Amino acid sequence: MGFQWDDKYSTGNDEIDKQHKQIFAYLDELEDHIEKGASQEWVERFMSGVGLYTRSHFCFEEMCMRRSKCAAAAQNKVQHTKLLAAFSAADKRLKQEGISDALLQQLRTFLTSWLVNHIMKIDVKLKDCN
Repeated sequence: MGFQWDDKYSTGNDEIDKQHKQIFAYLDELEDHIEKGASQEWVERFMSGVGLYTRSHFCFEEMCMRRSKCAAAAQNKVQHTKLLAAFSAADKRLKQEGISDALLQQLRTFLTSWLVNHIMKIDVKLKDCN
């Protein structure tokens, strides 16, 4: 298991933390399939599922930050928009080119780096607003 939850990722909002843990689980699933050899069909289903879950999570998180009058709310929304654009571009590339080890590695690196950096730099600021 490559992506384990740590209390340093806590936002102080149990539901957001639960959702972040689910995203970590998705990344673990991606890691497992990369190691075992992922099929095009599986990767497309993964991208669709993660995309839907992430959009739902972002809406919820943005609502919580607005309600809490969190100073990071606007920055959070901008970063979410950037991630969704990059995620859509990766999904489009996957559909056009098909899966490859290089594309899967790039996807894994991008998603894990973004998730950890985003949580640690922005999402944890919600603790101060609760």
